[in-house]
Amino acid sequence: KFSTSSFVSLAIALQAISGSCAGEIPASGGPLVALIQDAGGKAGIIGTATLRFNPDQSFLFALDLNGLPEDGVAVITDGTSCDDISEIPYTDASNGGSDFDGMMNTYQALDEGISKSAFRFNNGYNSNQNLGKTVLLYSKSDLSTVLACGVLEPEVEKTVLAADMGVYPGYTGSLSPSGRVKVTFRDDDSFQFRFRLSGLEADCVGCGIHIHAGTSCATHEEVLGHGWNAVVVQDLWTAASGATYSTNSSGKARGFFELYNGFGYEENLNHAVVIHMQDGTRVGCGVLMSRT
Repeated sequence: KFSTSSFVSLAIALQAISGSCAGEIPASGGPLVALIQDAGGKAGIIGTATLRFNPDQSFLFALDLNGLPEDGVAVITDGTSCDDISEIPYTDASNGGSDFDGMMNTYQALDEGISKSAFRFNNGYNSNQNLGKTVLLYSKSDLSTVLACGVLEPEVEKTVLAADMGVYPGYTGSLSPSGRVKVTFRDDDSFQFRFRLSGLEADCVGCGIHIHAGTSCATHEEVLGHGWNAVVVQDLWTAASGATYSTNSSGKARGFFELYNGFGYEENLNHAVVIHMQDGTRVGCGVLMSRT
């Protein structure tokens, strides 16, 4: 029979054997994700680049993109901003890093401009060291021009966005919209759009409330039109699809509806939410932010 001390000794021995065989998994941080957007500021290329790290510091580089003109390459650079882009590849050969030479770091695009590509890569840096660096996309036919850019941030486990609503830019009427919109995403990117509003037109029945393509409520021009991915879904920001609210006699509204606009949490982040009146006039606006 084994004594308690024998079990302890055996456990220590097994731990030593396991450590010598497998080695320690480096504490290099968690997954990183970059919201990729058109480098020209247009509503063209959009999607995400996600890095999921292996114990040996290599990572799965997974792309989920829309609006691509053709196949291309993805590169991590030493830059930290898409406003002042650096194209110097971020790699450390002395620590096992590979070159971003267009051999392994490629993506494929379907005719519709969609890419769900992935590849394994090691740039010699762990998650913490890649944090804050930029991901750049290039077209295979023009490796000298940056197509799109994104900054690597920690992957957000939360799946809720919220917008504090206010008056639409340029609206000069008597209404004073206020309240909050909360959008909760599921694994398939469908979401529940919940709202609690006041200061609106009284008895407004089936009035529109939508996420828009713009990312600011500062001016009318920046709000743009409905936000949806036309490659994978039709525009569901319509009354027929249930994207509406109804107020009581005091101009208050509370409720929710289920929707899918072809984009996930990251792509909807920082986008404008617009409240419409019965006649379609834009009366309220707010920007979706990560809920804390």
